[in-house]
Amino acid sequence: LKLSILQCWWPLLALASTLHVIEVALQFVSPVLIKMIVRFIDARDGRLFLGILYAVGYFMAPLLQNILSCCFVIHCRRLGMRTWGATSCMVFEKSLRLSQPAAASYGPGAVTNIMQVDSARFDFAFFHLNFIFSMPLMLVLGVVLLYRNLGIAAFTPLLVMGVMFPLNKMLVKRLMNLSRETSIARDARIKVLMEVVHAVRLVKMLAWERRIMDLVRQMRDAEMRRIARFKAFEVLNGLVWQGMPLMLPVLTFGAFLALGGILDTALVFSSLALLDMVRIPMNLFPQALQVVIQVKVGMDRIEGLLSAEEIQ
Repeated sequence: LKLSILQCWWPLLALASTLHVIEVALQFVSPVLIKMIVRFIDARDGRLFLGILYAVGYFMAPLLQNILSCCFVIHCRRLGMRTWGATSCMVFEKSLRLSQPAAASYGPGAVTNIMQVDSARFDFAFFHLNFIFSMPLMLVLGVVLLYRNLGIAAFTPLLVMGVMFPLNKMLVKRLMNLSRETSIARDARIKVLMEVVHAVRLVKMLAWERRIMDLVRQMRDAEMRRIARFKAFEVLNGLVWQGMPLMLPVLTFGAFLALGGILDTALVFSSLALLDMVRIPMNLFPQALQVVIQVKVGMDRIEGLLSAEEIQ
């Protein structure tokens, strides 16, 4: 399935990724120009032409970045909706050709869930797929520019990420397992519900409404317990990664002063802007990782169905 998607739409994916890389690079123009503008103002004897050039660059960089960001969003949405529609059609056509043993092993609930839930995950998948490689790149660029300002203290964000890596690895592994368990529980609940709908006349004749309602409620409660555990780990993962950026300015400037550095206005403003850039990948990367994990689980389920035995 992965190779099929790439073979069909690799030009669109390559265009979106290229636009995104340029957009990420342009985000660092403003923090660099801040330092130049502040030093130009402090100098008071600089050439007016340079000041105008800095101001125009400070205005044009965010403008171009926003234009490229809009193009990136449009292309990713087009790619996501095409993939969603194509996989839904493939799953539907495959469900009509399943052999009796394969159809019995999946049941109507699993097929419906794969078509409606797992295929729909492709809608925003390509945004986060780009973030998986662009956010580390953005972090590295931010640290390199910070190193020019703060020296060795600029590696504080990387040190913080290294310390938190074992915890993040554990959370990602747990999220993947919980995503699989939630999908299995959802399949079981939809299967029971579909069987009840098909046999509703028999249920009414035998007055089994209360028993069936209790059975469906039990299945739903089991599914909700797994969803609640999944969301709890999502919140914990977000808390870890969104809490760390709040500490970065204190830790980074503290390390810089402890190593004997001297702060000035241009250095502080430029470094704060770069630290804001470093916060973006630290916030977005875990979110992108969670979405990619769910897409990976859904893709495995779609591939399993598409490779199931067909009617001869």
